[in-house]
Amino acid sequence: MIFLMMLGLALVLMLPLAVMFVSPRRTQGRREVALALHKAQLVELARDLADGRIGEAEYAAAKLEVERRLLTADGSVEPVWNGNAKLLLIATVVAVPVAAFALYLPGSTPGVPSEPHTQWLAKEQAAQAKLAVFVTELRARLAAEDPNSADASQGEAYLGEALAEQAGEITPEALGYFKQSLANAPQNASWRPLDVQRIGEAAQAASQ
Repeated sequence: MIFLMMLGLALVLMLPLAVMFVSPRRTQGRREVALALHKAQLVELARDLADGRIGEAEYAAAKLEVERRLLTADGSVEPVWNGNAKLLLIATVVAVPVAAFALYLPGSTPGVPSEPHTQWLAKEQAAQAKLAVFVTELRARLAAEDPNSADASQGEAYLGEALAEQAGEITPEALGYFKQSLANAPQNASWRPLDVQRIGEAAQAASQ
């Protein structure tokens, strides 16, 4: 299913290129755009002269410069849209989505996982399992500590952080541990800034 979704996405991304090929309307080249621009400038200069916004001398100098640019643009050569260019475009439209799809086929790229999402999911589940073990161990250690001690304060800060990491947010339980940790943390404790930061983040999130 995921292969089909990825192939469809690749085709959608290549759609503008395909439309440009099959569209009967010819895209303007740089030469045509430049000619149209300079002709419009000449019309604008004549209008400014008629309205009195510029004088005769200023008009003559500007007109001469625009006419020079017009001649330069008229002599420029546009690249020819020949059969080779069309074939290259067709090959690009077809090859890009096919190549992107083929990268995810099993065994297509040695050393690269054929299902990266599955690999990532397995690693994420393993990390969550390790985190759950860490949380359990921290709870056991805290149960044996004096709740008013610096060691308990440090353990509460780490447990609050582990619970927040496990849930992807600062849960009420994690916030409670941060507050307990801050209440008993020495002034020079290395984990004290963590408590202050997390309590502040929780307050900010609650106010939104």
